[in-house]
Amino acid sequence: MQQSLAIPRGQVALASGHATADATTLVLTATRGATDYGICSTTFLEQAFRTDSYRIEITFHPDGSWSYVLDTVLEVRGQGPFQHRDVNTLVKVAEPTPNPVLRPRQF
Repeated sequence: MQQSLAIPRGQVALASGHATADATTLVLTATRGATDYGICSTTFLEQAFRTDSYRIEITFHPDGSWSYVLDTVLEVRGQGPFQHRDVNTLVKVAEPTPNPVLRPRQF
């Protein structure tokens, strides 16, 4: 499996991982400098806020919710490595409502 990310300020990442069809946890990673599944940035970001690694772990729960833990390691100029962690759980609150513009036309 893979995840592609593009950040408008000039960064892209292609993360990958492996899982079985019945897996309830997925882990995808990308590393700066890798020629496959890596991270690429503009010159400014490379020099001032370099992203060295990206890792996301997604867990699907029996109740239909899912959680993620996202870890990113940045090298901030003049400050050294900085680890950013984002954690969240998402819960479905209702069935989706179809877009009325996309309904089939009655002729």
